[in-house]
Amino acid sequence: TSQKLKTLYNMKIDRVYVITMDMSDEYKDELFERVLNLPLPSNTPVEFKQGFPGKDLLERPEDFPEYRIYPHWNLNNPEGWWWWQRPALSGEAGGMISHTMCWQDAYENGYENIMIIEDDFTVEEPIDWGIFNELDGYEWDLCLMAHNSLHEHFSDIMKPLNIGREHFIRPTFFYNTHTYILSSGGIKKLVEDHLDVLKQNIIVSDEFLSAVTSSHPRPDLREMYITNMSAVATKVNYTGQTRSEGLGNSLTETEK
Repeated sequence: TSQKLKTLYNMKIDRVYVITMDMSDEYKDELFERVLNLPLPSNTPVEFKQGFPGKDLLERPEDFPEYRIYPHWNLNNPEGWWWWQRPALSGEAGGMISHTMCWQDAYENGYENIMIIEDDFTVEEPIDWGIFNELDGYEWDLCLMAHNSLHEHFSDIMKPLNIGREHFIRPTFFYNTHTYILSSGGIKKLVEDHLDVLKQNIIVSDEFLSAVTSSHPRPDLREMYITNMSAVATKVNYTGQTRSEGLGNSLTETEK
């Protein structure tokens, strides 16, 4: 399988970051088996990244002056989108910071392409790396390997765009950033153009990445984050998630 993947697609992924709060050997072994089932191109290094404890930031913000949760997240508008009618949650803040730690590490190491995975991922369909041949000559910074498009909920948000590729689209407003790839250009933009503002205005990762790659429905986020990244998304959701608020086991719940 590895040789077939190498033949089909020669993009080297320099590092796969798996974000997790549980760094026990037993759990990492389980995660590694799941990662191998994606599958990955041959000889791809996998690193388990300790998740940032968002609860500590909420309880002791003075201990983490580098970070600040965006204070105006709750719009207090009962008629509006329900995700915005509550304070930012500790798990969301911790998750966003964990992603930034991966970006910074990749930037400092000069990696060309990285994949970031949250530990609640499931393999829905084996990744066909051969489809990336379609992106030869197409400039992209971020590639979502699974996502939930939300354009239908907002009249002013356009549909995902066809880009003349069989297996890829350009996403607009989306949720779910549990599995994605960054190119070197994307890493550079996130760290050099966005990190300073983001660290002092932490929001959940999918809202942030939507804002920097497309037109976010919220004017305050459009004003705060510049839109300078090119995103693509696979038409197939290659991965899913085992945790969600709907299932009652989300790690973004306030008490978690």
